[in-house]
Amino acid sequence: MVEMVVAILVFAILIVGVTATMSTSLNMVRNNRNRSVAANLASQEMDTVRSTDFTDLPVGQTVTVQNVDTVPYTITRETEWVTKNASAGACDAPPGSRPAYLRVNVEVTWPSMSGIPPVDAHTILTPPVGAYDPNTGHIAVKVVDRDGFGEGGVSVAIAGPQNASQLTNSDGCAFFAFIPAGTYTVTASTGGYVDLQGVATPSQPASVSVGATTSVQFQYDRAATLQLTMAGSVFGSPAPSGLTVSLYNTHILPNGVKSFPGAGNPRTISGQFPYADGYEVWAGDCAEADPASYPGGSRTTVAVNPGSTSAATVPLPEIRITVQQDLGGGTMAPVPGKQVSAVGCGGADNFSIGQTDSAGQIVFALPYGTWQVSVDGGSVYFGTVPLVPGTDPGDGDGSWPYDISVTTP
Repeated sequence: MVEMVVAILVFAILIVGVTATMSTSLNMVRNNRNRSVAANLASQEMDTVRSTDFTDLPVGQTVTVQNVDTVPYTITRETEWVTKNASAGACDAPPGSRPAYLRVNVEVTWPSMSGIPPVDAHTILTPPVGAYDPNTGHIAVKVVDRDGFGEGGVSVAIAGPQNASQLTNSDGCAFFAFIPAGTYTVTASTGGYVDLQGVATPSQPASVSVGATTSVQFQYDRAATLQLTMAGSVFGSPAPSGLTVSLYNTHILPNGVKSFPGAGNPRTISGQFPYADGYEVWAGDCAEADPASYPGGSRTTVAVNPGSTSAATVPLPEIRITVQQDLGGGTMAPVPGKQVSAVGCGGADNFSIGQTDSAGQIVFALPYGTWQVSVDGGSVYFGTVPLVPGTDPGDGDGSWPYDISVTTP
């Protein structure tokens, strides 16, 4: 019996080894075949390029998918103008440079490449004599992401004496060569992208002169989303759902601040540029609501990434109101169901907070600033509550929440 078990074990080890060897061999054969097909496709693409009239060649990036024996091959062709005696693309050429020839790069990829590099093919094409009107100019459009790297595959269009569009290449360049002189509007547009100001389809003017290259640059990246929860800094008590949310970054024009009115808590703010240094956030949109306007106060910093959602909690000062009734003889009874309201920001913010609970209490959060707080529309209590960061909240105990005790008749 022992000999049989040992024999079975040895046989199993041999079978596993043979199976692994066969699997590896099959993968190598499959990869060699795929690479051979990809090389043929790259060669066909180059034949297409060479057989196309020079002036009909699309400049920029074009992507096609071709299926061969159920395997999808992605063929990416990048055609870019290059200036004379320069190795960089036309968008990065020195001032005064003129396009001299077209550089065509073809790359073929396929699924499950298993570390095999893509198949590449390259060629250079010189414009035939007389192919273009010499009384023309050029527009070089450079699209970069938040970190200043070229953003490929972005649609760029020009409108003016001549209309045209192309996709940026892997360097983020779209070069419109030999176009009539005049005034153009250059627009970038790609789904899910925004510029520094959160504009999805930014545009810039461009004036083209004969024999000159006009340069235009967009900083354009996948939009970020912020999901912000406004809550009390001690008890996490709720804030009014109608609070305005303010975002700060030095790049935001004209003064670095954008405000977002609305409702809901948490609040989702989408379509924002993913600044590398993130955003400073606070609740409220008047000057006294900004915690940074007080000594010792600070805003909430939220990091953002391209195409991602960042969740953060914006801490707010809290107010606790206790409503009691004097029954006489030193006996106090809680009063539930009393409606509490707050008015602030010079009257611009007017919130109905809620009602006291069975213990006669309610705890809620508000932005910094001076608030007029009332119970039952002011018939029971009406007072001024200063909410200032970094200091005693004003009730004498040295910490939040700001406590208010109300005694009803």
